[in-house]
Amino acid sequence: MEENILNALKTFGLTDYEAKVYYAVCVSETSSATELSKLSKVPRARIYDILSTLARKGWVNIIEERPAIYKPANFNIIKKKLDEEESKLKKAKTEILEEIEAHSKKDEEIISEAAQELISGEEKVLKLIKTFISKAKSEIILNYISTSLLDKLIPDLEYAKRKKVSVKIILSSKQKVSSLRSIKKMFDVRRGIEEKPAHGNLLVDKKYYTNLFESKDNINAVAIYYKKCIFCLSAWLNREWDESRKI
Repeated sequence: MEENILNALKTFGLTDYEAKVYYAVCVSETSSATELSKLSKVPRARIYDILSTLARKGWVNIIEERPAIYKPANFNIIKKKLDEEESKLKKAKTEILEEIEAHSKKDEEIISEAAQELISGEEKVLKLIKTFISKAKSEIILNYISTSLLDKLIPDLEYAKRKKVSVKIILSSKQKVSSLRSIKKMFDVRRGIEEKPAHGNLLVDKKYYTNLFESKDNINAVAIYYKKCIFCLSAWLNREWDESRKI
């Protein structure tokens, strides 16, 4: 039941943390930030900015006490908000389908040419990753890659950094990195919420994207070349970054 409600909330634009905190506010009716952090299992370091965002969006009300108390916004206000969001989603759905239909033939040609590519073997995958990184002009996001792979990419990332490219790295929740202190000095590093992610990701300038599948003795990759897919994956990966925590 709880999982269904959280997924429904995320459908209406809330992030994972926002959905968990809002649900905790509803269950508790009135609680402090500390109590909501425990109930929602959202880190204490994030709870205040999540609650502030929910208040700004109109989902919760803040009772100015010491400490501050949080309660759900009025039912009718939330109902109106959901109705408005539903209307926006229906309108967006119509516009998207019309756009896709208008360009369906062109899209089919792009997909048939090279929508994605499977690359097998560490040497070939490393070459692909380094090529993508070398093309970076503004931003690189590395999500959930192993420490050994990260170490092999440090020289390439340092070179990109010298070109004024933003380098963002998301580590898994319990990932150990011996050179973490020096890496933090060079790049923006955060920890994600997953302990054992199924695969990693690389995004460069919202143009180049690949999924990375690592095992003990091999690496495989699936490079995505379809622009609309990359656009959606970029939005997802940036949300992953927003929900990760600073180290």
